[in-house]
Amino acid sequence: MQKVFIIMISLVVMVFQFSASQIGRAQKLVIALSAHWNSTSGEMYLMDKIGSRWIQNGTPTPVSFGRKGLAWGNGLHKNPEGEYRKHEGDERSPAGIFTFGSLYGLDSLPPAGVVYPYKQLTPLTRCVDDSVSKAYNQVVEEDSSTKDWSSAERMQHADPDYKYVLIVEHNADRTPGNGSCIFFHINKCPTSGCTSMDEQNMVPFLQWLDPETTTLLIQLPQKEYSKFHLEWHLPDLTINH
Repeated sequence: MQKVFIIMISLVVMVFQFSASQIGRAQKLVIALSAHWNSTSGEMYLMDKIGSRWIQNGTPTPVSFGRKGLAWGNGLHKNPEGEYRKHEGDERSPAGIFTFGSLYGLDSLPPAGVVYPYKQLTPLTRCVDDSVSKAYNQVVEEDSSTKDWSSAERMQHADPDYKYVLIVEHNADRTPGNGSCIFFHINKCPTSGCTSMDEQNMVPFLQWLDPETTTLLIQLPQKEYSKFHLEWHLPDLTINH
């Protein structure tokens, strides 16, 4: 019994060390916090590492989450035991630690001042949410892919939401049923699992992103952020109440 207990403690320590090391190597953090697991709104904080210290960039930005709140997703973290685990169609935004992927948009060019690599959406751009497809949880051009899906987002049609759309690398190993097509996008209202904000806030956020630096997304309910604050070496925040 004592041996089993020691093994369990070791695994917990490994989880904390893994998450803390990921955060320690980052130069920028995007921290999106909700009041609790079922909250559909919250605030986003942008953090820059200056030397060895995290400095908060500006004031928090209001954001919206999934229509049913948040749930532990598949990211760089290890999921603690808990009630909420993300799955396809649950209308919850993923909680945890993630990287960002490609930036897309409806216009031919990104907003002025954005240096993050940008691609224009086409009439054939799809994000596949069919769990049995080989293209599950991928953005593809339908004319250049073997269509084996029965369900996919027609991304150019999501106007204005996908005027600017930044991929969150959730479920990067594309485990069937664990959730797909997770983005940051405009049009601040509860979503089917993305994080959204007003365009006037999205543009400065995109201008702040730097493709030459390591940027992580930390998305959590406030209670979980406080719980893992020390173990994950999370920065202190000036939280509005």
